[in-house]
Formats: sequence, structure tokens, C-alpha cells
Amino acid sequence: MWNKVLVLLFCAVFAAAGRYYNESLDLKPLPRNKLLASFQFNVESLPFDLKYYDTSAELQGNHHYTYFPRALGPIIESTNTRELHLRFTQGWWDSESWGRLPSSGFQSGGTGVEVSALIEARDVQTAKANWFKLTKTLSGFFCASLNFIDDSITTFPKHAASSQNHTNYSSQPKNKLFFIRAALPSEPICTENLTPFLKLLPTRGKSGVSSLLDGHKVFDSLWHGMSIDVRTDCDSKTCSLKMLQSVNQVVDIIRSKRKKEEGGLPKPTPGNKLRCDDTKTFNAWQCFPLSDPTNLEWSLETIYGRRIIGPAFADDPESTVINVDTEPSTWKVGLSKNRGDVTESYHISGPKKNHISEYLREQVKYDFQFETSNSSVVNPIKAPPLYVTRSLTGYSQDKGGLRVTFTNPSDEETVDFVYFESLPWFMRLYLHTLTVEVKKDGEIISNAIDTSYIKDRFYKPAVDRKRPSHLELSISIPPKSSLTLTYQFDKSLLLYHEYPPDANHGFAIEPAVVTIFDKDGNDIYEARTTSLLLTLPTPDFSMPYNVIILTCTVMSLAFGTIFNLLIKKVITEEEMEEITKSSKINIAVAKIKSRVQQLKALIKPKKE
Repeated sequence: MWNKVLVLLFCAVFAAAGRYYNESLDLKPLPRNKLLASFQFNVESLPFDLKYYDTSAELQGNHHYTYFPRALGPIIESTNTRELHLRFTQGWWDSESWGRLPSSGFQSGGTGVEVSALIEARDVQTAKANWFKLTKTLSGFFCASLNFIDDSITTFPKHAASSQNHTNYSSQPKNKLFFIRAALPSEPICTENLTPFLKLLPTRGKSGVSSLLDGHKVFDSLWHGMSIDVRTDCDSKTCSLKMLQSVNQVVDIIRSKRKKEEGGLPKPTPGNKLRCDDTKTFNAWQCFPLSDPTNLEWSLETIYGRRIIGPAFADDPESTVINVDTEPSTWKVGLSKNRGDVTESYHISGPKKNHISEYLREQVKYDFQFETSNSSVVNPIKAPPLYVTRSLTGYSQDKGGLRVTFTNPSDEETVDFVYFESLPWFMRLYLHTLTVEVKKDGEIISNAIDTSYIKDRFYKPAVDRKRPSHLELSISIPPKSSLTLTYQFDKSLLLYHEYPPDANHGFAIEPAVVTIFDKDGNDIYEARTTSLLLTLPTPDFSMPYNVIILTCTVMSLAFGTIFNLLIKKVITEEEMEEITKSSKINIAVAKIKSRVQQLKALIKPKKE
């Protein structure tokens, strides 16, 4: 009887927990035979009492962990983290060709690794202690170099602190919220980061859309990013942890097909398969290649090398959904279900004109096929509200320069945004050299710092080896205009041990963050600039090794000579011969020789 009751309770708990997890895969063809794939995983914990977030009380249980990862929850709770935003990104997003970033850029970071957290503490020192504890723990969990985060790259953003709730989650009224951020722009992204990312999912990458995620396929893309966002939602009595995991990538379909067909590494195209322009000079030695073909046929298995293994959970038919944004008049989308020996294929469509949603309900292997006669026809690309470029401008009066250009493509609306810049301490920024130039229709309409364009600014200068330069500007750009910021900086000479092994390659400077707001002050879009490569004065590292070798050689010669003079005695050759004759070894050798001669004398008469 009790066994049946326990089984029913177990099933009821998991049935209720099924509402706290869902996943989706959004597919959107882009111009020039590219594909944007967005994997979204939403996990929510069961509600728990506020006493679990009281720092004076001990956790009495983990009953709120169901599908929410038990490995990540204690890390967040032990550091009093109320929000966590972790980004792994590689590549460059082409906003002019691909339009807006997925999820309006709030799930995309800059090149490398970017982490920010909203930590509740009584003072700054306690918040920083929890911050460093959090980054070191995440470093080991995600196999990343987050343990290198220290005071020299940590900032406290003021205006660019997006998505933070200004509400205390604890019952302690003296606590405050501190938004802390740091970035590692030179951190490479690899499969060692993807593996722990998948282990956070309740499916562990064995079913649902996560079964498509393979490191060799995810990282073989033009642009890819992984993100984890954890937020604590509380009301008057209970709290819950909500986590959003996402993987976004832009795939080159032609390259994926070539690797699938040829296998292994791509090979040069044979001469009989070259697509040459017949209207130009064409013979056995000359060929003007045509652009990529527009008549395409491919599937998810072509790109990822595998199929989707059923839904995330068999008892929840709406836990996994596939969304496709295509042009229905040009693109045909097919669905294939593999049940082992039998494969069922058919075309699918949706109630909306340019959108298809398909729930995975059966425990079979799914594959989606795409076929088009003109791949250049895709859904309209929505342009971002602002374009931004950042670059180094060389030297002027022994100082380096930095140029940032913002362009408002709108014809009617003014764009209000916050520009956040964090520069390392060895880039000594001179704020008095800041200049502003505003252009409209190619004509300069302002070349001075005007409060109508820069409404507010916050600047915190760097301290050598203790904190970076922190600059935030609140800017407003009128329609069809561009605004250019330029300022100068000095380069510092680092200590010998502060240079990396590849010092001549340069130092990566983290991207700047642009947060765009609407008329009501709500953030609507977030973008990052490209990272920069700064070359610092670098000493000749071969000279210390030459000095060390030469010094050691001279010291060894001097030491050997002095050592010999101190412990050895100088004698004549005759004295050496006398000493040698009277030595025990020579006496023993002489006795042996004498004995051998006696034995020879005894043996010779017997032979005769």
C-alpha cells in the first residue's frame, strides 16, 4: 500500500515539475546561404521560503531542486547572488547583413568570456569577496579562466546595469544590491565549456533539441555564443530561481554541405565542378567563379550530423518546440520521423504566414528538411536601432587614440543609449581630450561636446594594477545622423612578469557595451563593439636569458678557479710520483703482479 502511495507521490512531483522546464529551437535562414540557429532552455525551480535567502539562517533542505541544476544552485545561494549573467562568445556579428542580434542582444556577449552578477551584501568589501568566490567557483565549473578576474578588471556599472531588479530579496533591511561586471576578451571558447553547459540541463544533452549540440558542429560556425542567465524572483512569501540557457550560432550552409559530402577536411573543388561565369573569359586556365548557388536542399542532419532524439520528456508533449521563420512562397519545410525501420516524411506549414511551430510529441528521431529554388529570398531582416564601430587611430603627440562612431539609421526617431567602456589600467585615458563630432547627410553640424547629445557622463579613472578606467556616457543621436567620439590615452610599461607568453601578439581590449532605451527609459536592445588588439612597449625577452647564461658562465668559471685553489695542493712531478708509489692502491697492484709472476714461474717447469 505504502509503495503505491510513494509511486503516486513521485509521479505527481515530476508531473508538477514538468511545468518548470521547456526548450525550443528557432531556425531562421539569412541572406547569402546562412542560417541562424537559436537554442533556448528555460528552467525554473519550485518556490521556496524566503528564509533560505536569509544569510543568518542555514539552508535546511534542497526541496526546491527538481529540474533546476543542483550543482549551480548552492553556488548562487552561498555567494548571495541574485542575478547571474555568463556569456561565452566567439566571432563577429554582421549587423548589416544579419540584422538584430538574437533576443535583442541581451543573451549575446562580447568576444571571449563576460560575466556579471547582482550580489546582495552589506558593504562593498563583502560584495567583492562574494564576487571573487563566485568567479573562482564558476571557473572550475565551466573550465574557463574566470579565476584570473581580479580588481584590475572588475567594474561596478552605474547606468548600463541592465536587467537588474532594485529590490532586496532578503529579510535583512541593511543589505544592498551591487552590480559587478568583468570580461576576459582573449579567452578561447571550446568544447570544455560546452560539456558542463549541457550537464546543467535535465536532459544532459541526450534528448530534445540539446541532442543536436556537438562541439565540433557548434564551434564550426561564423559566429556562436553560449549564455546562462539566472534570476531570482521573489514575492512577499516565496522565491524561485529561473534560469535561461541559450546557444546561438550562424552557420554557413554551403560549407556544412561540403563537409558532409566530402567528409573530413574540405578539399579543393575539382575542375569539372567549378561554377564559372560563361559571360567572361573562360578556358582551361581561367575561371571567374560564380556566387554561391541559390538552389539548395539541406536538413538539420546535414549541419549537425545527427537527428533530434524525441522530445525532452515523454510525459510532457509541449516541452520541446521547433520554430522556423521562412518565406513560404520560396521555402519548403519538411519533417522526417525515423522509427527505426520506418521513416515518415511530409511537408509542414503554420497558421502564420512566415512562421512555423512544430511540437515534438513522439519518441522518435526527428529531422527537418529545407528546400528552396532561390535561397536569397528570406524574411525581411530587421535592422538594429543603432550601428556602432570602434577602432584605434594610431598616435598623436606620443599618445594613442580611440575612435567610436555611432550611426542612427532611423528616419524619424531619436536614439537614446548608454555607452559603457572599461579600459585596462595600462591604457591611461585622458578625458580632457574627448571630442564629439556629429554629422548629418555627410555634413558636420557639431564638433564640440554638446549637452543636447551627451546628457550625462560618469568617469572613474584607473589606478595602476588596482582598477580599470570606467567610462559611461548617456548619449542621444537624432535621426539619420552619426556621432563620433575620439579621445587619447597613454600606454604604460608593464613589469617583466606581467607580460603574457605571446606579448608581441598584443593585448586584447574588451568590447564596449551599448544599451539602447525607449522613450519610457526601458532597455530595448543591447550590442557590443568589436574587441581591440593593443600593442604595448615590449622589451626584448631574449636579453634576460642571455644575461642569465653569461652571468652563470662567468660565475661558474670564477667559482671553479677559486674552489680549486682553496682545496687543492700544488706539488712537483717528482713528489707526485713518490706519493703514487706509496699509495695503497699501487701497493696492492704490485702485490697482485708479483703473485701472478710467481704463478707463471711454477706453471712453466710442469709444461717442460
